[in-house]
Amino acid sequence: MKTAVPLTPKEKTTLEYIESFIGDHGFSPTFTEIKDHFGYASYNSVQRYLKQLEKKGYVHLPGGNQKRAIQVLQSSSSYKSNVIGLAPPTRSPKPAKRHFQPSESFAPETVSIPLLGDVAAGIPIESIHSDEHVGVPLTLVKDVASTFALKVQGESMIEDGILDGDTVLVQSASTAVNGETVVAVVDSEATIKRIFFHSSNPKGNIELRPANSSMQSMWFKGNEVEIKGKLTGLIREF
Repeated sequence: MKTAVPLTPKEKTTLEYIESFIGDHGFSPTFTEIKDHFGYASYNSVQRYLKQLEKKGYVHLPGGNQKRAIQVLQSSSSYKSNVIGLAPPTRSPKPAKRHFQPSESFAPETVSIPLLGDVAAGIPIESIHSDEHVGVPLTLVKDVASTFALKVQGESMIEDGILDGDTVLVQSASTAVNGETVVAVVDSEATIKRIFFHSSNPKGNIELRPANSSMQSMWFKGNEVEIKGKLTGLIREF
């Protein structure tokens, strides 16, 4: 039996809606119907979820301008245990890592910062929610009360030295200036990108630009993007 690729909760609910719609009507929903059902501000989220589902082998999207042509290849109900976020199978514990313990006189003072989840250095992913904390050297934190941490997933910011698996420190903010690296939320999903504002552009007036020459910017209207904070530091484990 083919092993199912894990789904995020939003990917699963999108697939479930498509399956339910086909069951009720005998044909698949349009992009507009999917967008309206979930209340998305634009078609970007619809296209993103469908492409992710197609990449994972759950649906097939015919090319061209065909409407109501989404084909379900694998049912969501058959792979509940593979939804990202459920408890993973029990594994043997890894051996404890040994760390050099410096004397207290040389140990840097640390503070506990909330680790709020994952942020995409790629396409936006579901965030930001977690009850974890991470110890951070006080010298990296400007304002403890307004700082939080996120774990990076993806490679869209590698040319700025932000790598997959890094932990970034973010200071809460709702505004930014051109070129700043921000955590932005689009349709309840978080991504880390450089932000640029444009007075007039047919694609949109907000550009979220990756630091990876092989990737393209994402464009949105002003009311589609919510700035959550600005990048202030980075922690990397070796």
